[in-house]
Amino acid sequence: MPYIGRALQTGEYKLITLSEAFDGSRVNFTMSESVPSERVLLVILSGVLQHWGESFTVSGTTLTFSGAPGASETIKILKLGDTLNIATPSQGTVGTAQLSTTGISPGYVFKVNDAGTAWELGQASTPEVYGFNKDSDGKLIVTTTNQGSDNISNATYEAFDEFIYASSGFSFSVNSSGNLIVTI
Repeated sequence: MPYIGRALQTGEYKLITLSEAFDGSRVNFTMSESVPSERVLLVILSGVLQHWGESFTVSGTTLTFSGAPGASETIKILKLGDTLNIATPSQGTVGTAQLSTTGISPGYVFKVNDAGTAWELGQASTPEVYGFNKDSDGKLIVTTTNQGSDNISNATYEAFDEFIYASSGFSFSVNSSGNLIVTI
């Protein structure tokens, strides 16, 4: 009978073979690969689908029948996949709704690791306001919002000669010529 319905698109479908032949007395057979559970297999013995747990069990690469198959029996074994083996999503099919928020908290974002090879959670940069003005002696005064934890009043903000908006991680110094040096 032909297959009816949508074609299967994902999964790990493999034919598994046995190392030993049926001889009418053997019940343990070595499979061509290990499986996590008999529940991932379809075992068809001479055209009859066998029920896991009753007709057979598996442990690693060993397939054990409850009774020895006859020497003339034929077998087909289809592995449907591994337990919790999730197929790789197609390009462009995962959005924010599919991402788990488990283990993250406010102020953290997905970022590329330092090696540039994988994603990891990292702290988000905090918005920062840096204001600059001079005191009565002409010395530079730098006022910050302390990585977002302090507020600057309107009066203080209006008194700035210059200001910049940035993310945390900036450091300021004044060189011997009196120029402001900003380092990220």
